[in-house]
Amino acid sequence: RAPLALPAPQPSMARCAAAAAWEQEALLDERAKARPRQQLTAVPALAAALAAAVGVATLVSGACLLLAQHDGPSSEPLTVRALLASDELADLTTDNLMALHEGGAVAAQGREHLRGQVARGLQQIDSALKLTAPDAHKQLASLSLGKQQKEAALNVLRKFGDSRMVGLSRAISSAAAENAQAAGDDDSLQRRLTDALRPRLGDLMQLHAEMLDEGALAASSSRSPTLDVEFGASPKAAARRLQALDGVSGGVNAHAQALFESLERQLPERMPKAPARMLSLFGSDPNVAGGSDEQKKQKFMDCMKAALPDPSKTIKCILDNLGHVVKMVMQKLGQIDLP
Repeated sequence: RAPLALPAPQPSMARCAAAAAWEQEALLDERAKARPRQQLTAVPALAAALAAAVGVATLVSGACLLLAQHDGPSSEPLTVRALLASDELADLTTDNLMALHEGGAVAAQGREHLRGQVARGLQQIDSALKLTAPDAHKQLASLSLGKQQKEAALNVLRKFGDSRMVGLSRAISSAAAENAQAAGDDDSLQRRLTDALRPRLGDLMQLHAEMLDEGALAASSSRSPTLDVEFGASPKAAARRLQALDGVSGGVNAHAQALFESLERQLPERMPKAPARMLSLFGSDPNVAGGSDEQKKQKFMDCMKAALPDPSKTIKCILDNLGHVVKMVMQKLGQIDLP
């Protein structure tokens, strides 16, 4: 007879398989703790334990198979909160931080250790949201995402680990360090940043074009940055939660904020504003109005001064001000301004 074709493993099957293994191990471990005086009956006891374990594993595995067949290829709708807690987001954020911190202390601790810190950081964001914006937190648990919406948001996050962005971040950090050593002021910092970015104008223009094509750039806004935001508790309470993880927390917060902002652009009527606004208290806010070139320059410089030396926050500043950064460098070179 042809072998029975089993369906492809689903997340629910993986959880069932893990449960079966846990039950099997627990039963055997319980039998192994028998007192020494029971050793004369060890063989029959072990046989009974094995039989019980096999029986439980068989029962759970059968339930797993039925569950997978019932679920079929489709799974439950992905919510924003589920995406925040997903392995996919934690893995992507970890990979980006490994690339951004290559050769530094964060990457030196190893991917597995960093992955654990990232997962805890994302959980802290979820907890802080529940504390400061409980209504928005409930909305995230029910707001479903389609595959295209999820991928569009994750594509924004992939820019953090893009080799061009990593290069830009390092060039900016070096320029800022030089300015600090020279005790330079804000004007000298801007000159150094522009000089550092000038050789990378091609990368900036490519990234700008890609982000425009993907609809991933924040539209200019004149709304108040606190509009439609209701905090259920003091933001300082969220700060204590979100700053508990050393240097990794800034990177995790920047990734989560970029994720929420991407979903705001895609779902302007449904995605709550509070999650991104809460995280903007510890980073940049692309919705802060700034019409003139001078205002945009000041916004970018303020963002950079607050972000440095964190590479994730630095990249977030570049993403939030990408059009102005390109224009600033082109003006330095005497080229035509962007519209």
